[in-house]
Amino acid sequence: MGNVLGCRVSCEDSYSREGSFSTQPGMKISEKNDLWNQSFSSKMFKGENYFDIGTLRLPVQLPNLLIAGTGSQQLSAISEAASRLELSSSWFNVSEEAMASYRQERQSLIILELKAENKFNPQSLIKYIRDSSSGDECIIVGVLCRQNLENSETAVSTWLDRGVDQVICENLSPKYWLNQLIQLLRGPLRHTTLHLATKLLATALNLTRDIVQITDSENKIVWVNERAEKELGWFKEELRGRNISAIQTTGGTDSLAGDGSMKSGDQWLLNRLQEGKIWEGPINSQRKTGDYLALASKVIPISFSTSRKMDHILYIKHCGASLNSPTLNRINRHTSLRRPSLEIAPFSTEGVGDFATQIKLGRRRSSGKTHNVSMEAPITKVLNIILAAQENQPVYIAQALDKVVEILKSSASSELFNPELQDKDKKRQDLVTKDLLGALLANPGTEPKNNQKRRSSADKIVSFNPRPSLPTIEVTPVQIGELLSTSTHWSFDIFKLEEVTEKRPLLWLGMSLLSRFEVGATLGVEEAVLQNWLTLIESNYHASNSYHNSTHAADVLQSSAYFLEKSRIQAVLDPLDEMILLIGAIVHDVDHPGRNSAFLCNSGSELAVLYNDTTVLENHHCALGYKLTISHPSVNIFKNLDSETYKIVRKGLIDTVLATDMSKHFVHVNKFTTAVGAALEEDTLSDFGLEVEEKGVIRRMLIKCADVSNPARPLALCREWAVRIAEEYFAQTKEEKDLGLPVVMPQFDRTTCSIPQSQIGFYDYFIHSMFDAWHGYIDCPELIMNIESNYDYWKERLTEEQDSGKRIPFAMGDKVIRLNPVQENRGEEVVVSRIDGLAEDTEDGERVKSVPAPATHHEHHISIDRVS
Repeated sequence: MGNVLGCRVSCEDSYSREGSFSTQPGMKISEKNDLWNQSFSSKMFKGENYFDIGTLRLPVQLPNLLIAGTGSQQLSAISEAASRLELSSSWFNVSEEAMASYRQERQSLIILELKAENKFNPQSLIKYIRDSSSGDECIIVGVLCRQNLENSETAVSTWLDRGVDQVICENLSPKYWLNQLIQLLRGPLRHTTLHLATKLLATALNLTRDIVQITDSENKIVWVNERAEKELGWFKEELRGRNISAIQTTGGTDSLAGDGSMKSGDQWLLNRLQEGKIWEGPINSQRKTGDYLALASKVIPISFSTSRKMDHILYIKHCGASLNSPTLNRINRHTSLRRPSLEIAPFSTEGVGDFATQIKLGRRRSSGKTHNVSMEAPITKVLNIILAAQENQPVYIAQALDKVVEILKSSASSELFNPELQDKDKKRQDLVTKDLLGALLANPGTEPKNNQKRRSSADKIVSFNPRPSLPTIEVTPVQIGELLSTSTHWSFDIFKLEEVTEKRPLLWLGMSLLSRFEVGATLGVEEAVLQNWLTLIESNYHASNSYHNSTHAADVLQSSAYFLEKSRIQAVLDPLDEMILLIGAIVHDVDHPGRNSAFLCNSGSELAVLYNDTTVLENHHCALGYKLTISHPSVNIFKNLDSETYKIVRKGLIDTVLATDMSKHFVHVNKFTTAVGAALEEDTLSDFGLEVEEKGVIRRMLIKCADVSNPARPLALCREWAVRIAEEYFAQTKEEKDLGLPVVMPQFDRTTCSIPQSQIGFYDYFIHSMFDAWHGYIDCPELIMNIESNYDYWKERLTEEQDSGKRIPFAMGDKVIRLNPVQENRGEEVVVSRIDGLAEDTEDGERVKSVPAPATHHEHHISIDRVS
């Protein structure tokens, strides 16, 4: 048979049957293509490039074909047959590659070998396709071997139940598959096109201004459009299968028969429809609130057979009609229940007063706007839209919108995204979980009760002190090199790196990952500057902290890098975004005191005063990170950025670090789930993240998941992190008691606290929902499996504790982790270490030299002397 698209044409291989064609020697490929196209089109679509469904004309669109399986010879035969029909096709031997192709191309015809082997699993591939937004709009054909079809009575039904539309016996002949593809084009794919046409018409009906209702021949409702729901208040689910005569009448009164039976006027209407005649006139439609809406209507009988037997009835009710009859006008029985609408005055740029003064009772002005106002706050715009939509709405909708306005008026912007715990949830909380939630979600504002202070980041004065030089990448010790070679794996052992680097994991891992993502090239700086900067930042993490130290920063960095290599993230984030997230992970907890923000506020810390008791630690981490970075050219990784890029990077970094504030946890998570949910509903998820605001939402969610990824790690790592954070909380509780400060988490007492119980509460309120949403976006099944496994582990340990009445010691490997008090010197200084071989000469001829710190002050200085 003659082939097309540049494939070899053989005269001997041409068909002689009706519907085939023969090529002649010397014909041009384009002429052969035209002949084939004419032959194919004439047989498939009667010589036209479209086909008609009633008055609807649809273009002929040949489908894209996805072929997947393990038998290369058979896949090749299918691909060759598709090429002869000029169908675009792709074939794969690996399930994940086939899934990636489907995500990109959304093929409408999929042919799969139904035999699992190696990296190909047809069942998981079918489930993935069917679960996608367009999964119902494609045809999946399964290929089974002849032996299975002959020996098993359930071979076909099993796969049909799993989502396959048709099962075909395997065959290695391209001609066999050519005939099968033609059958699929004329049969199932044509029916799929009809199905899509039905959805198109339903969408059009949904967008009309008139009420459209469709019933079967017995007047039972089978479909209503969205306008019917809005005007009458009934949901589709409440109406399907219900006799429409129970909620409407053509009589002269607004009362309906209690049994839902037809009145005489309605019976007369039905008789006319059975005669095949269209009826026009007023219909009183009952609304869910009990009142009636009189609508000028047209009722049309629909018949699909030549016998003119009525199959369906189409009701079209014009909502714009005004019928001047007392019985036909709307009768509102609950007018007194509706409160007056609220008038929202736009925010003026000339002194914004209290928000409550912007909301005034009364009817909305006819002008609707204050013309001398140049801008409005977003919440004002939202409230104005709600009030505009409230006009002429049914009572129950107006009451619901009033409730919405009340919630918006009484909630701060961040509170709109924070969930409210129901009473039953509050009662179910154990005391440990209650303490944990209070500490993580609170935005502390307690009056200071002690004069103990911590120096603010604004007072930090930087100095370079000698420190042993760091070996270059070329001479990396073998043990460290072997560890870093696994840094892209989720099971990467950060504690092993902490051990072999002598508590300098951030420097080594940072150099490895920043090099991997070419951050130096993005910033335009040499590797030596990155090395100097990493050493400087790591030296300002407190090694005495059991949890918030440079190991935690390195762990968050590794998690961020892992997420950045996911295909979904790579598709939307550019190198600048990657750099922002990696740098943000490195500095996100720099100079963390091992105490939370509530402790700083209660102890009268200068940081709390500086940042008005709001996001105290995160503001400090970000500010100090910048101060250290720009302290000297040899560590300034931003020095070569142009002004515009620097502004973008600075804004992105501040946003990223502040997103790690747990008191804003639900704000960021709910914004992410709302945005992704909307993209899924609109089938635009592949485009989500291309806008600047959407990128910000993704970056915040990524750094949040990286920051609290401990529960998603393998059990040994998860367990160690749990012990470390508990130790830090125990130390804070002890210090609060020693200093007479309010105890933020009284249940986190070393002698009584249950670590399993605290972990279970953390999973329940923070981890499960956040990582479920993140997994739904980037696809990280390994993390979800770890979370479930670790959650079960903590529940088992809690049961053991409750049964024995004793706390269980926890261990990592053979090493028992003992919860001893943290012995640490909490000085106020920022120690900035210096690397041997640091470039000392500045561009203007100045030289840096170290100056010993004064014995009476907790600060260090930079001394710069001009070189003569």
